[in-house]
Amino acid sequence: MDEEILEQLRERYTSGNLIVFAGAGVSAAAGMPTWKQLAEKLRDRARRRSADPAVIDEIQQYISSNQLINALSAARLALGPQDFNWTVDKELDDTGRDVPELARAIAALKPKLKAVLTTNIDRFLERAFQGEWRMVDRPAGDIAMDRCFILKLHGTLRAWDTWVFSRDQYDRAIFGSPLLQDAFGALYHTHSILFVGFGLADDNIDQTLARVRALSGGQPPMHFALLPKGVPPFRRRLLEESGVRLIVYENQAGDHAEVAQVLLGLEPGAAAPPPAAAPPPAAAPPPAGVRAQQQSSPTLPSSLVKAIAAPPTSTPLATATPRPVRVFFSYASRDEELLARLEAHMTPLRREGLIAPWHSGKIGAGEDTERAIGEQLEAADLVLLLVSASYLASEQGDAQVARAMERRAARQAVVVPILLRPCDWETTRFAELQAVPRDKKPVTKWPDEDEALLQVAREIRAVVTKLRPSLR
Repeated sequence: MDEEILEQLRERYTSGNLIVFAGAGVSAAAGMPTWKQLAEKLRDRARRRSADPAVIDEIQQYISSNQLINALSAARLALGPQDFNWTVDKELDDTGRDVPELARAIAALKPKLKAVLTTNIDRFLERAFQGEWRMVDRPAGDIAMDRCFILKLHGTLRAWDTWVFSRDQYDRAIFGSPLLQDAFGALYHTHSILFVGFGLADDNIDQTLARVRALSGGQPPMHFALLPKGVPPFRRRLLEESGVRLIVYENQAGDHAEVAQVLLGLEPGAAAPPPAAAPPPAAAPPPAGVRAQQQSSPTLPSSLVKAIAAPPTSTPLATATPRPVRVFFSYASRDEELLARLEAHMTPLRREGLIAPWHSGKIGAGEDTERAIGEQLEAADLVLLLVSASYLASEQGDAQVARAMERRAARQAVVVPILLRPCDWETTRFAELQAVPRDKKPVTKWPDEDEALLQVAREIRAVVTKLRPSLR
């Protein structure tokens, strides 16, 4: 590795002026399909749905020539938007998958890292940051003044209207949004970008580099890219003309372990990443499927197709400390005062790092309320239903209950009803669940409401204590 460039990168990080741009290799390291594999799955689905053979051949031609934006565009046209979106959402759902080490290495930089940009729609990065950084899929023009956010350039899981997959969506994202252009211009002009998880033969990274060159006005700021050895001369020149300085690693073992080592070595005082060691003579070759992934080059870049090797035990990534339980409060506006009092009783849980609570009162000005609620509900480990007549009468509350119960049935979340006021809750779809307070007396019917809320907080602590060891 070029130590001079590595030191320049470290200086950008310690100054608080570095942004990580995470490509698809971050997700592929967790076993998610590459974009080439995704295009193949969409092609196969179109074939099963008896699409015109000429259309199937066209999709295959785009896949074979690695024009995967066009391949996805043709597949979307063949399947229709609804079927296309449903298939992509299912294939790129990270539910139940472990957060890859590379995503956790990026999260380990949060003390000084400015922000993270990503073209991935899954939630690995949000999970790696344990919900501490906010997710943004529609940036404002003043975003360069902000910090501690994950900007999802191609949208996010479940929110289909935010996705950027097909050619027309690319064109709208790149050329059709002055606000987005302002945001990009501010970020690229004033900060250094570190590209991680990008390949060398991707039409998507060409789009990104073209955007960098256009926004820089011929004088690009210094950016960086972590890439395995073997960058051809023209590609190197293209990168350098975009202001990108290459940190090339040997990758002799084939597992891209140096990437996590470089990231973890950016902290002041951290040991410099050691040179890559040759693989042990007796090491078995990777399985055929892994070799095929290593040789293919996905559109949404994915050179890091194997799991990043675990770092030394002295690094933050080696700890097995469970993350906080993400708690979602579902409530009616009339019950805001009781919600605030319950939150106060749960403050010790938050201060101990056992929970990360969220409710709609935390939505900032200008944010999309419906989207924020939906994303937080999907990410929650524990959903608390604050039950009252007003809550049962709320259509929004009913929709949240329906989704919470679906996630409970799929063993993705725990749901606990909290009885605030007298109402006919025992005829609801959550009547089978153990409610608190346990004697089924609503909080407002207790002689001392704080005593009731204290009992509720203790019950929640018990649930959190049982649930948290399984979270990483």
